[in-house]
Amino acid sequence: MVKKEKREKNIFGFGGSFVSACDKLFDIMALGFLWFLGSLPVLTIGASSAALYHTMVKCIKHNDGYISKEFFHSFLLNLRQGVILWVLVAAATLAMHLNIGILMKETDGYVGLFFICVYALVCVYLLAMACYLFPALSRYDMSCGWLVKISMYMVVRYFGTTLALFLVLICIGAIVWKFPMAMFFVPGPMVFIMSDFLERVLKKHEPSTSLH
Repeated sequence: MVKKEKREKNIFGFGGSFVSACDKLFDIMALGFLWFLGSLPVLTIGASSAALYHTMVKCIKHNDGYISKEFFHSFLLNLRQGVILWVLVAAATLAMHLNIGILMKETDGYVGLFFICVYALVCVYLLAMACYLFPALSRYDMSCGWLVKISMYMVVRYFGTTLALFLVLICIGAIVWKFPMAMFFVPGPMVFIMSDFLERVLKKHEPSTSLH
């Protein structure tokens, strides 16, 4: 009985499981705000996303390092490639949306509907690729071309994981749609959940040498 009471007290004591859980939750939220800060120039969203994933796995999942130090270290390390990859993904997605808009205004019938569906599927594929692309950037020492290729491969090769990632995105999107202010709080928890799925894939393709 004495041991049980002692164990219960330790849960809420300094260094107990409850305090540790609160610390982790605070760090996860703080990482989300760091992501917003790093994404403010818009062009740096890719580098910020890579830094968010890297720090989430290293500091939160593996309890190694300080979140602010690791975040900005990864951010600066991946800045050039992050900007290039983000511009490519954003430009391709924008082009698909413009094509859909033009087709919806200028065409009708089954031919127009067919191409609208094609462009919509390309948009979905680009989103799925981005889910792998920036975590891969944070992990692998590869050129932009190879990062794009391996991300495109992962979308199809690990289709079950891709569906799981989309399920997370849909749930988070529904929350933000219902409560718009939640957008400031969801990036950290979202990546925390998605990293459980992504790590299983990334570890299978981990090169013998890595920058991180």
